[in-house]
Amino acid sequence: MAYVFDEKKYPRLALPIGKVKVPRFLYISLIVLIVLILVVGGVYFYLENFKKSTEVVNRDVSGQGPPNYIKTVSSDSLKITTKTSSEPIIDLSDSEIADKALNLLDKKTDQRGLYIENEICVNGVCDSSSPSNRDGFSVLDGEVRYKKGFSSNVVEDLRRYTDKSLVNVIQSDYLLCNFLYDLYNYPGASDEVKNLTKEICFNTQYELIKQDWDFFYGTGNSVDTTTLLNKNLERLENILINKKTISSNFSKTDFNILKNYGYFTSEFTTRYKWENKNNDYDGFLISLDRFLDLYGDEQNKFDDGENCGLALGLIDMGEYKQIPELKKYGEMVFTKEVKDVDGMNVRNMLTCGLVADRINNKEVLNKIINRIKINFYDTDKGYVCEQDNSSNIKVYNIRNNGIFLILLSGILEND
Repeated sequence: MAYVFDEKKYPRLALPIGKVKVPRFLYISLIVLIVLILVVGGVYFYLENFKKSTEVVNRDVSGQGPPNYIKTVSSDSLKITTKTSSEPIIDLSDSEIADKALNLLDKKTDQRGLYIENEICVNGVCDSSSPSNRDGFSVLDGEVRYKKGFSSNVVEDLRRYTDKSLVNVIQSDYLLCNFLYDLYNYPGASDEVKNLTKEICFNTQYELIKQDWDFFYGTGNSVDTTTLLNKNLERLENILINKKTISSNFSKTDFNILKNYGYFTSEFTTRYKWENKNNDYDGFLISLDRFLDLYGDEQNKFDDGENCGLALGLIDMGEYKQIPELKKYGEMVFTKEVKDVDGMNVRNMLTCGLVADRINNKEVLNKIINRIKINFYDTDKGYVCEQDNSSNIKVYNIRNNGIFLILLSGILEND
């Protein structure tokens, strides 16, 4: 039976009978509607993002985070996110950073079991084969202070540094005895720890110019301490208060050695406090005299912490010998040096951080730690790097990371 179309049952416009002409105003209306939807949607998303940004800023102003940062939490807790050119924040607490550093530093030893000097990485390829006899003591100091006690590993490490079959000589160019003195005086230090730390410090040799080497390790004459002290106090007054400058007469070769005398003012102070030997007080005065000859020349630049080494020595000796002028000048050197923390390199910040920790200046200490974390802490490696994060060649100095552990412990002790 043939199908018969019932036109009454199905109106013609409802049938697919071909192309239907759409009036022009419907096209215009459709376009206007689409544009309106896009505009409304755009305004909505803009207001939502603005609201989120405002919430972040308000939260940060209240003290819960640095301004203009958005934190992202990831499985490894190390990811950072920044907005525009803002500085990044690290999603790790100070104790977590310290834990990670200590776990890594414990493994940075050579075949003798002594701490290496550096780990150097070029484009992500790293080499840890840099033996050293003098770079592990800040790590030991930091570990004891952070863990609030001595582990068997610390004692074993100290034994290694007194083993002549492993370490023939230790020649220092920094604050080695300072770290050992901290260990000696830490509550709970055993008699063995006290004997080992003292033995290492007083068998250490210092990098000195020839005439001073002969004095300390040869047949040098005694020093007129009263005359030399007064001379140094007068020079400190002229440099720091009267703003007088002098031209140093040392050669470039001597300068590279003498700049470390800023640290040695503190080293000889530490030795003097330890055993009250007159030649260590002489060493302080001679080191101070030599360094002031460089410090008073504005053309000389000290950017590795030498000035804060000087400050530490002056403050400590001023307190120990009850010479208030020395302490005052030490505090002036420190204050002058930390005016521009943002312009310092890592070693300078760390050394000045030791002074801030020593005099309980938490404001400067926090500022130094925060800048190091933001600009020089490598979240992937878990180390403080001597270069900023943009460098392809990175040096992770073991002594620096030990000092950073000490400074973190100083902050955590008061939390």
